[in-house]
Amino acid sequence: MILQRYLLREIAQACLMSLCVFVAVILALFLAELLGDAAQGQLPTGSVFFLLVLRVPEALLLVGPLALMVGVLMALGRLGESSELVVQRASGLAFPAVFAPIALWALLWSAGLLLVSGWAGPAAYERSSALMTELARTALVSGIRSGQFDPLDGGRITLYVGSIDRESGQLGDVFVHLDDGEEYEVLSAPRGRVWIDDVDQRPFLTLYEGRQLRHVGQLSSAKRRQIEFSRNDVRLPAPKLSGGQADELRLRLPELLPLDSPQRFHEWHWRWASPLAAFLLAMLALPLAQVGPRQGRFGSVVLALLLYLFYTNLVYAALVWMERRELVGGPGLWPLHGLVLAGVVLFLLRQWRRW
Repeated sequence: MILQRYLLREIAQACLMSLCVFVAVILALFLAELLGDAAQGQLPTGSVFFLLVLRVPEALLLVGPLALMVGVLMALGRLGESSELVVQRASGLAFPAVFAPIALWALLWSAGLLLVSGWAGPAAYERSSALMTELARTALVSGIRSGQFDPLDGGRITLYVGSIDRESGQLGDVFVHLDDGEEYEVLSAPRGRVWIDDVDQRPFLTLYEGRQLRHVGQLSSAKRRQIEFSRNDVRLPAPKLSGGQADELRLRLPELLPLDSPQRFHEWHWRWASPLAAFLLAMLALPLAQVGPRQGRFGSVVLALLLYLFYTNLVYAALVWMERRELVGGPGLWPLHGLVLAGVVLFLLRQWRRW
């Protein structure tokens, strides 16, 4: 039907414009975070843009439901303000004919968010984690200055290198002083390298063909032991980088099954929260958008924002409660979504009778 295609086109344009605006705001916040790391020398400047692109799925999940709701409100509000909906109702357009394109668009939007939550987000997380691992090594190597003593880990480790290859992480003429309060160690080696462990993602300094001098007790009466080694691994403090994705996006949605741990149970409901909230809020926007010809449409937008904040805060409060209780079974967030769905159905039936 021509009018239904017209409604679908108007709503789609408004929703996409709202999405672009909201995603741009969230990405600006992410960009400020990444630029802060780059200014402190923890990130290469050239990697900031790529890391920002990898956080687009996270931004979509944050603002996707709000963008859909605001888009539907703005599109229907504009049609109501210009009396187009009044003309359509007078010409015999039934309420289901108006509801159908909105429901179809909301389903497509929610399906897109589910794809982002279940597959695109984890793929971006995997790529971001690999990049952050490499950047962690690069940041650690770039923080080491040849010909100077560099204190690390709050002064527990003092490192001196005579030369450094920042591309490969190879070090020359390495001197390390370790102090844990009870034992003191001095290590020296003609060469070494910095690398990242694949298991726990912690950085290590490996020394080759060197010597180790250990002091146990106070320096005045310490027992000394000197050994020679072919290889010695020293664990270094991990650089604190904030450019990664949310930890909840590690696994793809099917990989979370079975829900046999509190972490998987919590993450399962978190993944479904954004797509379900988008659909329910879009359905709620239909009765909220019905205003008179001379009434402004921005009042309904403010009300919609308040409802969005109330709903999303309830969702995150329930997720926090589930995490603290370490729940593995039970209804989870489904009663909350069901309660909102019941309210949406009541509002739609009321609007249908008034149509």
